[in-house]
Amino acid sequence: MGRGRRDVTTDETPAIAKPPRRPRAQPIPLDAISVLAGLAPGLILETDPLPAGVAGATQDEPSTVTVEEVGKLLRCGEATVRRLIRTAVLKPVDVDGRIHVRRSDIEHYRQSLSARAPGKPGE
Repeated sequence: MGRGRRDVTTDETPAIAKPPRRPRAQPIPLDAISVLAGLAPGLILETDPLPAGVAGATQDEPSTVTVEEVGKLLRCGEATVRRLIRTAVLKPVDVDGRIHVRRSDIEHYRQSLSARAPGKPGE
């Protein structure tokens, strides 16, 4: 006997039917911005408001910020901000019973950090 497949056809073997093809769906219409941002159709991209002076934005920033916001601006924790207030590096301002700090004080503190000499440790 030879090896391999034998072609045997009988009336008992049913013919294999292929499933019907589904019609192709229409492509999803996408604009270039959605493709670049990776957005699905129907989703809206929301952005933070721009600071004043950037791309024609006219939004004014508040002159004082909370302790939490100071931490975000300086990239440090609330405990560090409270220590800076306690040691009189930053001056607190009472706004509606909450502690705030002036933005100008934060900018002065930032500038003092970059003005330190490399051989002199921070104070």
